[in-house]
Amino acid sequence: MARSTQAVFAVVATRALANLVRAQLAGRGLGVDWRLIESSAEAAVPELQGLLQAGQLDAVIAAGQGAEQLRAALPVPVVQIKVSGYDILRALAEARRLSPRAVLLTRRRLGEDILALKPLLNLDLTPLIYDNDADARRHLDTLARAAQPVVVGSSKVVHLAAEYGLPGVLIYSGESILAAFDAALELSRVARLEEGKRERLDRILESLSEGVVAVDGEGRVQSINPALASLLGLSAQQALGRQLSELAPELQLGEVLRSGEPRRDEVITLAGRRLVTQQLPLVEAGQQVGAVLTLQESSAIERADRKLRAEARKSPFRARYALSDVLGESAGIRAARELAALYAQADAAVLIEGESGTGKELFAQGIHQLSRRAAAPFVALNCAAFPESLLESELFGYEEGAFTGSRRGGKPGLIELGDHGTLFLDEIGDMPLPLQTRLLRVLQEREVLRLGAAEPIPVDVRVIAATHAKLQSAVAAGRFRADLFYRLNILSLPLPSLAARGDDVRLLAERLAQDALLRQGSALPVAALTEPLLAVAHGHTWPGNVRELQNVVERMAVFLAASGWLREGDVRRLAPELLSSAPRGEMPLAETAEQLRREHALAMLAECGGDKILAAHRLGISRTTLWRLLR
Repeated sequence: MARSTQAVFAVVATRALANLVRAQLAGRGLGVDWRLIESSAEAAVPELQGLLQAGQLDAVIAAGQGAEQLRAALPVPVVQIKVSGYDILRALAEARRLSPRAVLLTRRRLGEDILALKPLLNLDLTPLIYDNDADARRHLDTLARAAQPVVVGSSKVVHLAAEYGLPGVLIYSGESILAAFDAALELSRVARLEEGKRERLDRILESLSEGVVAVDGEGRVQSINPALASLLGLSAQQALGRQLSELAPELQLGEVLRSGEPRRDEVITLAGRRLVTQQLPLVEAGQQVGAVLTLQESSAIERADRKLRAEARKSPFRARYALSDVLGESAGIRAARELAALYAQADAAVLIEGESGTGKELFAQGIHQLSRRAAAPFVALNCAAFPESLLESELFGYEEGAFTGSRRGGKPGLIELGDHGTLFLDEIGDMPLPLQTRLLRVLQEREVLRLGAAEPIPVDVRVIAATHAKLQSAVAAGRFRADLFYRLNILSLPLPSLAARGDDVRLLAERLAQDALLRQGSALPVAALTEPLLAVAHGHTWPGNVRELQNVVERMAVFLAASGWLREGDVRRLAPELLSSAPRGEMPLAETAEQLRREHALAMLAECGGDKILAAHRLGISRTTLWRLLR
């Protein structure tokens, strides 16, 4: 049966107290549904249990020892009608109004309380104490044979006194009954709140696909959700109160209960299924009261892990490589790595110069990963890959209706999307002059204006540009704006060609061969590929740099995995370009990072007209560091 929305109380009382309850509560709007059960506590238990099963009982109100008996028999709050000092004085005054001789007959606990209050209440009275009905009857028999006083006591005492022809006065007052109702209302309110919390928690647990069980300090099941109960082959009701280890020996919480320390990510097998468990202590008011165990199928965790990895790969605006991924031990590449790490600590624009295939974007990503912007987007754009009209909309974005075919609602450009992060512009030398002007404004004003928009949007983006061409020559030829060149060339990073890196060719070939053979599923040694390849490629100038080496290695790996061998003749046949390279000029590269830094500082100082403060600010270093470099 559905639970009543209004609290339901039962008052258990015998004759005199029952009459007082009726008189006191008649016509009062207590905001509760109450019913009077006029009987002893023991006789009332079956009726109360029936109300409880029907969902029609929130609290019980009773007096004296009856309240204690009901509290032991029922799982609902039982409120005892208390006797106050006022009640005692009122009852005695009423008794002495009836007769000058009055006797207080009470059980031992209340009698001891009255004796303690006697000095405070200024009572010239010593109560008669009884422990059971036989004691009460002996006292009443003696009183009936002697002075025949008025007897003050509980409802039971008043009833027994009448059997001996003695007048009686009930010790309880209407105020005591109302106080008991107030206490019951508060208890039932709290109980209903707790029940609501438990119901919400149960609904949450029922909705979980993971198994969950909570135990008390002795390892007995206090709560279990359907997912785990089903796995154990029983209902939740069948599991409650039983030892968890009895239900499933594999589910052990003993260590957590003993130590209070959580145990995470342990793998068990239960009912033929591999499960990952989490075991945590349950703590209330600073004390451990039990433990909770959750189980999740390992396959579900693996699926989630695959999904997270896939989602991470989908993100187009993230850097995947760090400077540590740049392989090589030649002086040139070490100097470039050191300089890139230094530039990462500043926030000025960087211009990376190097031939195609030398790893310009790899260095750009490494600088971003080491910078304060590492957690923000890394947005890369190849300026040579788009026609001018499309490049403009990609970089700066557009408003709705800016041109025919524009997306509804407009579209943010890559500069906006890189806000607080890094914008990498590859092949910057191929950017059309009109867009160079707009990019210069972005760098100067730190704001971007979408196509068709009237209001600019503030942006905070660091620009790293890259080129394979000599920008200074392009400036001299009028193909590149001089002011944009100086804006981009604050921190200059030249990269060496592969031909200038000496033994790095072998180091790179071995790493690329290892990866390529792994992709082919081949267990052949790396040397089976690199030795014949490097023998033929000796003296090759690698015009395509690392990208060319990677392509050649991949080609050799496919052949080696299929045939099981690779000879020098096979290399010559598969890669004839290795036989027809000619020497070419190399980009000059300082031997050390310190030398590169000094050359760049001198160039910046000249650009700033000898102003050391301005030069240090543009370089992103202190004046002391600039002075040391120039010295």
